[in-house]
Amino acid sequence: MGDLLRDLAEVLQARGLGARSLRLTGLRVDGGEQTVAVVTSRPTREVSHLLRLLKLRIERIDPGLGLEQFSLIAPHTEPLDAVDLGAVLAGETLVRDPSRLVDVIAGRIGLSSVFRVVLVESHVPERGATRSDPVEATGSWPGWERPIRLFARAEPLFGVMALMPGQPPRRFEWRGKPHKVVAADGPERIHGEWWRRDAETWASRTITASRLKRAVATGCSGVGTALKAALGI
Repeated sequence: MGDLLRDLAEVLQARGLGARSLRLTGLRVDGGEQTVAVVTSRPTREVSHLLRLLKLRIERIDPGLGLEQFSLIAPHTEPLDAVDLGAVLAGETLVRDPSRLVDVIAGRIGLSSVFRVVLVESHVPERGATRSDPVEATGSWPGWERPIRLFARAEPLFGVMALMPGQPPRRFEWRGKPHKVVAADGPERIHGEWWRRDAETWASRTITASRLKRAVATGCSGVGTALKAALGI
């Protein structure tokens, strides 16, 4: 495989290209073929990196009675310019490229399992983030604080204590452990995104009302960011 990759790298370099996918095919003595394929997150022609990716898949080839010939092709290529080493020689700090790590992890668990969470402009928390390319740069997160985790179902709080009715709680018990509240904000009223579809507004209002009602029933109408995660709102 090393010889095949070096020959392919020379061809790619002469054409100013980098491989985004490779297909290694082994011809068995009985006439059958065994094929393994690898993909990369960015175009590359680095032999050591591509060889490492192929080694992760080589065990999937069934040699049968023996293999007599191998062929290697790059079905998907993209332009790849020479690397500019001026900044490195000048001593500047460069941002590390995560593409190599992404390729290795994707080779083990699958490309669809490696992703980056990016911000989406939406008022609804469930729509506030989505999956994106793991090697692409992302924007900044919003200035307001929201729970980093939403439970599928709201969990009950016990021993909720507040200084006055309608004010944020100062103490509560969750999962058998006491917690003291030092700061609180909210609740945040979330309305439907009516520009998506007409029924969106009514559905969101019903869900929002039920969640707020559940919070009021436990004495947490002024629940803050720390309690939103516990209540699932």
